[in-house]
Amino acid sequence: MMKQTIFLKSVTVFGLLLVTANVNARPDWIDKEPVNYPHQQFVTATGSASKLELAKDRALANLVKVFELKIQEESIARSDTQVNVKDGEETVSKADRLERQISVQTDKVIDGARVVETWQDEEVFTYHALAILDRTQAGNNIRQEMSRLDDETETELDQVKKLTDPLQVMTGLNRALVNQQQRLSLQKMLKVIDLKGMGRSSLWSQAELNNQLEEALLNLKIGAVADKDPIGGLEKTLKAAMGNAGMPAVKGMGDYTLVVSLDVQDLGKREGWYWLRGKLSLKMVQVSSGQIRGEKQWPLKSSALERRETDDRLMSRVSKTLNKELKTVILSFATGTINN
Repeated sequence: MMKQTIFLKSVTVFGLLLVTANVNARPDWIDKEPVNYPHQQFVTATGSASKLELAKDRALANLVKVFELKIQEESIARSDTQVNVKDGEETVSKADRLERQISVQTDKVIDGARVVETWQDEEVFTYHALAILDRTQAGNNIRQEMSRLDDETETELDQVKKLTDPLQVMTGLNRALVNQQQRLSLQKMLKVIDLKGMGRSSLWSQAELNNQLEEALLNLKIGAVADKDPIGGLEKTLKAAMGNAGMPAVKGMGDYTLVVSLDVQDLGKREGWYWLRGKLSLKMVQVSSGQIRGEKQWPLKSSALERRETDDRLMSRVSKTLNKELKTVILSFATGTINN
């Protein structure tokens, strides 16, 4: 009887050891697709850290990256050129950057994502977490948001047909275009969810909406005048930038007038270099009412070994600034989103 009791206790202890070993066993989802959450039904991601809550956060963050990385594949590589002036000497540096075409938050898309399993690797004191997102639920979230953007686009375009103010027309077209740009990001996300990679096509072409916006900009009857022009050639520079932006200045005042001015402060000679500080200002005035529809300012500087060259360099910066930013600024005047 004593031997039988000892045997049963041994079996019980051995069984408990097996259970403990199974509990602490390394889960399959750390190294491969989780068996309990198959790829056909779930989007999954893992995260690890020295603390449990941080591992959970990283798992959820990595789940978001599943969508972002897919969209990033279609990102635009741009080369930015920066001109820096130090001790009167100009240096040019280039930095390549990826401009992601992501214009919507993924919060609504990943609504319902959750951490379902955690495991601690006691040997290296590391926590692991598994986050999942149901494909059906995520797909429904995305389609619902796409439908909302489509409804808003349709409303904007219906309103545009009734408008006569060219700036209001541009505002409506720009909003419609922004909605469809956001929708495109959602479409790319939907392709991540949809294993067939189909998504749902839009009823509107972004290229066509952009063409309508360009046409509205071209039809904008807008004149150009210079207010303060201490160096000379400011009005000519503005008109050239308007032509390059696809909205040539009309003769006379037009329906609107762009008023440009330049304030210049001579900083004198410093360490062998002559310096000028400038403030370029631009405002759009509605001719019929005198209402200012928008204003924008840019701080500028120039330097040269000869005083007469500082004027030329400052005007060169004025020209570059207007050619680079004028179109965006005019659109911002129309939509009321300008920030100085």
